[in-house]
Parts: sequence; structure tokens; C-alpha cells
Amino acid sequence: YLNNTAYLVDPTLHDLSRGVALTLSISAVFVGWLLYDVLWRYLGAKAPGVATVLTVLMLFGAIFAFGLLFSGRGAYMQVGVMIGTIMTGNVWMVIVPSQRELVNATNEGREQDATLSIRAKQRSIHNNYLTFPLLFIMVSNHFPAVTGAKASWAALLGAMTTGALVRP
Repeated sequence: YLNNTAYLVDPTLHDLSRGVALTLSISAVFVGWLLYDVLWRYLGAKAPGVATVLTVLMLFGAIFAFGLLFSGRGAYMQVGVMIGTIMTGNVWMVIVPSQRELVNATNEGREQDATLSIRAKQRSIHNNYLTFPLLFIMVSNHFPAVTGAKASWAALLGAMTTGALVRP
């Protein structure tokens, strides 16, 4: 962001101004977290299969859109920041508060709310699935053949899919 969006913008794709590129980038991070959190907070408990499909579609759609808007390297960094924000949000907005409440309930002799435990476990599993793609993104910036490819978004989708399929 500080380097005049040199990594983010590819003038051969779009001649985005610095302000537009920054607004799109930062907005996508916050909107991504909000959509994900609302989806899993309200639909995840009732229909986790539907929430999973919608989450994967939104993530793949974001990857594809970022690949069209930003440079390959910028798109990878954008996806990485979005995934990292989701993972951090999961920890600080769901997992840790749930754990605190469960411990408080135990210490006070109250019955634990099972939905807190289920929700925290669900988000922890999500973070587990997102770890490999995030590591791939971190390493990929050292390999311009990956991020600079015409369809670099497809390599990222492939890595994410492979990571999900490999996980037991």
C-alpha cells in the first residue's frame, strides 16, 4: 500500500488509480470477513453444507476477480490478506471469546453452552483448511512464474483444492 500500489496494480490489465486500487483492496478485506462471518454465524449452524459451498464459491470468486483486477502478485497478496484476516477474525472474534465463556461457565458452576463449543471448533477447522493456501501464497511471491502467469488465479485455485483434498 505504501509503495504507490506497485505490487497491486498492473497497468496492462487495468489502469486503476492508487485511490481506487486501495479502496478496492481494503474494502474487499473487510467485506470478505463480514460476509464470511455472517454466513457462518447464521447459516453455518443450520446448514453447514450450504454454508461451505457458498464460502468456497465466494472465495473462488474473489480469487478470480482479484486476478482480473490486480497484478498476479497483487492478487495473491490480496487473497492472502483476506484469508489471514478471516483466520485472525476466527481466533479473536469466535474461538477465544467462546473459550473464555466456556471456562467462565465451568468456574461459576453453570452449564456450558454447547453452541459456543461447536462454533469455535468449526472456525478452528476452517483455519486449519486455510493454513496451506496461506503458506502457498506466502511462498508464491518468490516464484514469479506462478504469480506472473496469465491464469495465476487458476494455480491458486488448484493449490487450495489440493490442500483441501489432502487434508484427512
